[in-house]
Amino acid sequence: MVTKTLPAPNPGPTTDRGEATRRHILDVAGYAFAEHGYRGISLNDIVRESGLTKGAFYFHFPSKEALALAVFQDKQEDWIGQTMAALMQCHRAIDQLEAMLEVGCDILERDVSVRVVGRLCLEMASQEELQPRLLPHLTTWFEMTAQLIRRAQEEGDVRPDIDPKVFAETIVSAFMGIEHVSDALSNFEDFRRRIDGLRALVMAAIAIR
Repeated sequence: MVTKTLPAPNPGPTTDRGEATRRHILDVAGYAFAEHGYRGISLNDIVRESGLTKGAFYFHFPSKEALALAVFQDKQEDWIGQTMAALMQCHRAIDQLEAMLEVGCDILERDVSVRVVGRLCLEMASQEELQPRLLPHLTTWFEMTAQLIRRAQEEGDVRPDIDPKVFAETIVSAFMGIEHVSDALSNFEDFRRRIDGLRALVMAAIAIR
């Protein structure tokens, strides 16, 4: 069963009611999948936790797979939005690269449901038919990170012999690996410490001092 309970949606005007219901379902499902994973929770459990009738629920999400993919996309977009806002506070690309790691810690500590992104990516990627839907999640972060490295090279802060694409994929993969290890070993209590270690390692490897 889901242990995180959210309030039932407060219907507004008729034109807004459908979106409010969909938003409520995404919020409830985000916590459910974050806590139990894709395989550890049934769709009936999530329907029951939402407080909605099955008809109202299935109108928006006809299957567990459709719901999980919608939650994944919703939380990814939220993560990207928060990351971009944080990066705008820094002027140089190398500072933005460090800020990207820092805001990742902030997001995971502030909102438990955001952990659903890593968990669903890990579980659902094993399903071949879903891989094309999940691949943009990785390629988005690869390219964002690679662009920062390229700019930092142009600004003279990163070694010119570094391959931005290769190093970007390494950083993103390391972040995701730390996320899963920290989840398994400490329920994210040591996540920031581990990311601080990654940041120090990255800066020592690429920065021109």
